[in-house]
Amino acid sequence: MIKNIPNKMSDRDLLMFIERVVRRRIDFFYLRMDFQNGCNVGYAFVNFMTVKDLLVFAKARLGVKWNMYSSEKVLQMSYANYQGKEALVEKFKNSGIMDEREAWRPKIFYSDGPQQGLPEPFPAPTHQRRKERSAHNRGALFVPGVAR
Repeated sequence: MIKNIPNKMSDRDLLMFIERVVRRRIDFFYLRMDFQNGCNVGYAFVNFMTVKDLLVFAKARLGVKWNMYSSEKVLQMSYANYQGKEALVEKFKNSGIMDEREAWRPKIFYSDGPQQGLPEPFPAPTHQRRKERSAHNRGALFVPGVAR
């Protein structure tokens, strides 16, 4: 996970930020959004294709100020509970998030071959009831800035 992302940053901006260091070397990307205010919540799931790609990015960006959007935030990284493109796709393909705006959905990219690093179609849901449950529970999810 990439953490401490400036809240005004879009998925496109973050993808370009990553690409400046490791071009076409990620195969999963999801910048979590706050649906009510349209800003990101400060973290993204990013799967680098190899450990080397991860280390190159971390060496270049970890602990460095973003220097954009008037943010004083410093980029942080951590391991997520789900690791690898396959596990992340499985987690999100049956999620109600896939019915949200295109820019707010998880994205996948080809992991190898001539199209490596280019957008790949996201697999269709395999458990419609799970997806419906996810969409129904969306309002129950943690929303930053809302006291519970």
